[in-house]
Amino acid sequence: MGIEKKFEVYIDKLCKRIKNKDVHASIRLEINDHLHTLKEDAMGRGLSEEEAIDKALNHMGDAEVLGKQLNKTHKAPMDVKTIIPVLAASLFGLLVMYYLQFHSAITELHEMNVFNKSLVFYLIGLLLMLSLFTFDYRRLLKYSIHFYVGTILILLLTVLIGVRVDGVPFLNVGVASINFTEITPFLLVISLAGIFHSWNWKENQKFWLGIGILSIPIMLLATTGAFAATFISIIVCTVIMHVSRANLKQAITFSTVATIWPIVHLFVQTQTYTLTSPYADLKLGDADFIGKTLHVTPSFISEVHTDFIFAYTIYSFGWLAATIAFGLVGYFICRIFSTAKCVNHVYGKLLIIGLAATFTAQFILSILTNLGLSVLPGVAMPLMSFGGSHILLEMIAVGLILSIYRRRKTVDQSLAYN
Repeated sequence: MGIEKKFEVYIDKLCKRIKNKDVHASIRLEINDHLHTLKEDAMGRGLSEEEAIDKALNHMGDAEVLGKQLNKTHKAPMDVKTIIPVLAASLFGLLVMYYLQFHSAITELHEMNVFNKSLVFYLIGLLLMLSLFTFDYRRLLKYSIHFYVGTILILLLTVLIGVRVDGVPFLNVGVASINFTEITPFLLVISLAGIFHSWNWKENQKFWLGIGILSIPIMLLATTGAFAATFISIIVCTVIMHVSRANLKQAITFSTVATIWPIVHLFVQTQTYTLTSPYADLKLGDADFIGKTLHVTPSFISEVHTDFIFAYTIYSFGWLAATIAFGLVGYFICRIFSTAKCVNHVYGKLLIIGLAATFTAQFILSILTNLGLSVLPGVAMPLMSFGGSHILLEMIAVGLILSIYRRRKTVDQSLAYN
């Protein structure tokens, strides 16, 4: 064995005791640096190289003992404060679906088996979420462009050949029709966080290129009737732009220009038809604070199990239940923003803030629509509303957040333009 090989053997033995492999590289670098410093110090005091290496190893101590200590220090914790509200909100959503399927007179929802399907989607989503906890989110960084191009191409196909349902194009993939516009904001976060994590908005050429990258999906979405997805995407793009070091004036100018056409489109559309409320003949004051107000189930209104689940909760379970549901999702969103503050990696910080912005925009628009304060249709309540693609995607997003939290102390490479 070569003299220097002793250091490698020592470090390998030490790392075997550290279960969190994400920190192996930094620990190897740090321990190797300590060993060489000790060796040079010993050689400076007149020892031979071999004697100095043995002296350095003795000074560091037993590799297994040190490895156990470092394993305790670098454990990869599960973010319980994020998991609990997610599971509680999901269980609440399942409870509402159970009530709709088995204890309401809405026969259409009985036939749709909203509870059975939701249970399957939540279980699959839970598995995906836990799998992503162990996945290193930084591996997604090099595929950011691929995600972006793929999102644009599928969005283009959806716009061109999608089947329109209530004005929103759905992509038919043979076995199912997918509301891809609903998925788009999440995919934009994953792709744009990688593209802009080291972007220099101060360079004129980079600025206009960045504006072009952000504008293409917005323009495609604006041609559809998916107003909620369009406005959520504008918010996500603006947040990512600003967090990636575009100044506030640039971000506000972009969002102002980007919202002009969707607002005009929305205004024109609302002149041609009247948006219906699931409980147009009832008032919020009719709901009790605790318990069920309605003694008869309201007639079936399409989307009551998706876009209007919050209003249904108020009228059927009372204001207290709705407030608890509101609090669970609200706390989850606050927790994400809180986590973002302690993330060192720039890509991770951008990714988690983008996801937080998506959940926040979706949550607020859903509440406003349910309370009759917004004319935007088609906004599902995060983690609660019925739906396959959005439940799976939200669980995947939570899994990514857990993965980022687990690696929040990892240090990023320096920004390219610093």
